[in-house]
Amino acid sequence: MSIDNHDRRKSAGQRADLCLNITPQPKAELARQPVTRSRGLVRGQHPSTKMNCMIAWESQLEQKACYHFEFSPVVKAFREQPQTLYLSASKGMFRYTPDFELTLHNGEICYVEVKPLSKLFSPKVLERLQAANQFLAEKGYSFIVLTDEELNFPTRIRNFSILRPYLRFDIPPYISDQAKTWAAGTNDPTIGALCRFVGMQSTAFALLAQLHIGFDFDQPLENTTQIFTSVIGDHHETCFFTYRTGPDFKQCAVPTDPHA
Repeated sequence: MSIDNHDRRKSAGQRADLCLNITPQPKAELARQPVTRSRGLVRGQHPSTKMNCMIAWESQLEQKACYHFEFSPVVKAFREQPQTLYLSASKGMFRYTPDFELTLHNGEICYVEVKPLSKLFSPKVLERLQAANQFLAEKGYSFIVLTDEELNFPTRIRNFSILRPYLRFDIPPYISDQAKTWAAGTNDPTIGALCRFVGMQSTAFALLAQLHIGFDFDQPLENTTQIFTSVIGDHHETCFFTYRTGPDFKQCAVPTDPHA
């Protein structure tokens, strides 16, 4: 695993830094439909294939986070608003409920706050997030923050939406092996060529959704889009989102795109 804390609870109050194997990230786009108080809250449910249930979300950013959790193999399970914490700040005690709880593939538990970047560094919000970060670290858990800079990728979200139904498809190992061999031996293979090789678009999309065959999720899902065999190792390590960690909540390092 590329997550550094296999022994995540060596002793009480000790926690290794979270270090996920993040896919290359382009620059986030500005939100085209910002949610404001005047427009009211936007709420909905994400039909999770991974969890086989509906996951509630309370903002467009939370909806985008659900898609990233759904497609990132490093996330084994996720749930919304897992528990309420009672924490202390300079003006007394306050209640705090993380937006999500992630169970990572190595068994680690990670709590997530989804927050617009414009609100993240206000003194009150930052103090409360730092209190949550310290409390959870002392319990041996990780805590991350996701903002529009980590989540607002319209083309990627559109691809996630199109490919989500294909996460359920059962792909025989020999189909996967044949497709990988074909892709590795073909000059400039494309999604359209993959569809022709396997005979059905649904099979090709299932291979893409389940990461048997790779493509740049930040490029449109079109016949001419190039595909490739995986070069990032065990795909259970793969994380489609970058993130922020305390106490300063600056964005973690982002890898460059080898396919750019």
